[in-house]
Amino acid sequence: MGTIDENALQNLSLIVNLSKQLQIKKSRAEDADPDEVAQYFPSFLWVVRDFSLKLLDQFGNQINSKEYLENALKEQKGTSDNIEKKNRIRRLIINFFKDRDCYTMVRPTEEERDLQTLQNLEDSKLRPEFLEQMNVLRGRIFKRVKPKVLNSRYITGEMLLELCLAYTDAINNGSVPCIESAWSYLC
Repeated sequence: MGTIDENALQNLSLIVNLSKQLQIKKSRAEDADPDEVAQYFPSFLWVVRDFSLKLLDQFGNQINSKEYLENALKEQKGTSDNIEKKNRIRRLIINFFKDRDCYTMVRPTEEERDLQTLQNLEDSKLRPEFLEQMNVLRGRIFKRVKPKVLNSRYITGEMLLELCLAYTDAINNGSVPCIESAWSYLC
């Protein structure tokens, strides 16, 4: 909610750090060819609700929400350990998620108390602009969703469950999950 800032990027670090523990073939995801890694990772859509900033670049030119995300993922200047840690997360997101986008939405209601029970509110209590943005977002998601394919085979629900179990077993046994090995086992 709000903006893409350092805190929001740090909140993604858990997911990025978990995903870099995956192995693709014999190498870890963070050491593998980024194009090879990208084929295993899903599309990345960052939805920012309660967005109130104007979408402008550093020169005051209007930008779209995807450009806003790309600007947030640009490496910061500096050489301190803290800056390097922040830039590492940015690099991993860029390398793991080749297909990435951002969508910004206004605050759903002006009433503070309504935000506490948002899931129970009728559409008539929500801002029309928010409802319109929600419909656009749904359409965008459904238009871009595609079945997960691994090695030219569609992954069914049962196959996905088996892959999850294989990854969980590997992690619980202290090893690094290997996508290729799990897929071979599943086939």
